[in-house]
Amino acid sequence: MFAFLSPGTELRRFRTGTLPKIAIAVLLFIPLIYGALYLWAFWAPTDELKNLPVALVNEDAGARLDGDRVTAGDDLVEELTDGGQLDWQVTDAADASSGVAAGDYYFAVTIPRDFSERAVSVGTDEPRPASVEVDYNDANNFLASTLGKQAMVQLKDAVAEQVSKRTADTLLVGITDAGDGIRRAADGADRLADGVATAKTGAGALVVGIGELADGADQLDAGAIRLADGSGTLADGLAQLRDGAGELAGGAAQLADGSALLAGKVGDAASGSQALAAGAHALADGAGALSDGTAALAGGTGTLSAGIDELLAAMQAHPEVPAAAYLDSVQQLADGASELNGRAQAALPGAQEYAAKSAGFAGKTDELAAALAAGQPGAQQLAAGAAQLRDGTATLAAKSGDAASGARTLADGAATLAGGTDSLVSGTGELAAGGTKLASGAGALADGSRTLADELGSGAEAAPQLSRADLEAKSEVMSAPVALDERWQHESKSFGEGFAPFFIALATFVGGLITWLILRALPSRALAAGATGLRAVMTGFLPAMAIGLGQVVIMVLVLVYGIGLQPQYWLGTAAFIYLVTLAFLALQQMFIVVLGSAAGRVVSLVLLMLQLSSSGGTYPVETTPAFFQALHPFMPATYVVNGLRELITGGVDSRLWLSVLVMAGILVGSLAISAWSAGKQRVWSIGRLHPELVI
Repeated sequence: MFAFLSPGTELRRFRTGTLPKIAIAVLLFIPLIYGALYLWAFWAPTDELKNLPVALVNEDAGARLDGDRVTAGDDLVEELTDGGQLDWQVTDAADASSGVAAGDYYFAVTIPRDFSERAVSVGTDEPRPASVEVDYNDANNFLASTLGKQAMVQLKDAVAEQVSKRTADTLLVGITDAGDGIRRAADGADRLADGVATAKTGAGALVVGIGELADGADQLDAGAIRLADGSGTLADGLAQLRDGAGELAGGAAQLADGSALLAGKVGDAASGSQALAAGAHALADGAGALSDGTAALAGGTGTLSAGIDELLAAMQAHPEVPAAAYLDSVQQLADGASELNGRAQAALPGAQEYAAKSAGFAGKTDELAAALAAGQPGAQQLAAGAAQLRDGTATLAAKSGDAASGARTLADGAATLAGGTDSLVSGTGELAAGGTKLASGAGALADGSRTLADELGSGAEAAPQLSRADLEAKSEVMSAPVALDERWQHESKSFGEGFAPFFIALATFVGGLITWLILRALPSRALAAGATGLRAVMTGFLPAMAIGLGQVVIMVLVLVYGIGLQPQYWLGTAAFIYLVTLAFLALQQMFIVVLGSAAGRVVSLVLLMLQLSSSGGTYPVETTPAFFQALHPFMPATYVVNGLRELITGGVDSRLWLSVLVMAGILVGSLAISAWSAGKQRVWSIGRLHPELVI
């Protein structure tokens, strides 16, 4: 009902026979062949550039730099060959040129004769960038030249590194020489700085010493002022002391005179005083007796008074008592009064004697008073002298105090003056030391200044003196120390032109595939008519030749006039393309005639894929895996690509003629094999009537 859901209906015919099973397997692996095989071939071609043969020519003659020989070319060759980024082949110029032309080398790198001279020229008056010559030939492989350009960037970096190093060395020599002078100048500057520091220290010490000296001078001045004041005070006190001493001397003289007069009078007073003393003794004795009597009298009087008081009190207390009752008491009072009177009479002679002696004492006292009156002037003189002596003594004491105070002030001023003098001495010493340091620092400053000036002059002489033009020239060389002198023996004008041989080879092969899908590779009528194998093959091949001619004409016209491809050999290119078309038609016809329609077309597809990945039409075959390198010489497309490169890009050599011979051989050989196989097929068999695989 749903036939498309039943795979057995179509696949059933692949059950019998070996070839159908092989066809199924091929069908399964065709995507793998076209996908994985192509990716495998071009997985990492840039990683295999080490297999790309490149000629390396070293013509560098070397140079001299400051007496040393410079061989920058040898250094570059060593660096490139050790790097192994390309398959560098060190050779001479003739071999390199012929090798690039013949395809033995994809390109050539030449280190010119003046390479080292240019490398060190930045330190001269005529700086020039170092150059490296590169010769390409796109007729060998367009992508090889493209990869070579990328490799030249690395080479340029390597050369630039060397030249930059030489340039830096050259410049640094001058800078180093200048640096030596600058370093010596720096040493002088250090010494200058040390001298300045020493001078600064000495100046500081000098300032400190001057400050201390000023302080000492101030103290000395203050002490001198105080000393002057104390000296004045001392002088005034001493003058007053002198005056007081004079007054004291006068008072002392008067005191001596008064004392002499007083001495005489005192003698008289002494005699009178002896008599006075005797009278006084007698008077004292009488006074004692008088005192005793008087005491007794007082006692009796007291007793009498007490008795009277008692009597009076009793009478007042007992008025009713008659006066006669108090008679005893009154009698006692009368007795007491009598006794008192008797004692008073007894005391009277003593009192009289006392009065007499008192009169004598008074007389002596008068004499003593008279004597003393006579000695009074002397005593007054003595008192006046004593007063003057007292005043002089007080004045002397006061002035002596002033003198002492002045003396103390003078002592303090002298001490202050001494301290100030010490400070002055110390400050003067520090001032001298600071002056010494200042002198030393000034000497070091002068030496350092001279050294700095000399060494800066030497550094200036060692430093390069460049004009504006020199600076610009050297800057250009330093910014671009390497110049690539790229030349092409034969150059593709565009990317499309470089890939045209590969795509034309692909187009001619695919054109043959399509042609044999429409045309019969071996017409059965010719075989049935009994024609020979060659005639039967040509019967099918001639129409294909005509179609192939039309394909070539159309393709070439479109490529040239439509796209802009400009082959170096226009007619030769067209003729070679037609030869290739015929060869591929014959080759695919052979596969179909020999293997059958289905198997022959499958083999053609597989061959197409193998040719795409191993012909070297894109990346150089040396950058592909070894499997494709082994297939490369046996793939027809290899020779198609080689021949078209020389015809389109230029540089025809033996490779073109080899390609023509190979294509002609494939054409003739394929037709011959097809004719041989067709001749055998004039007899029909069951296998031919019922082939195992039919498209």
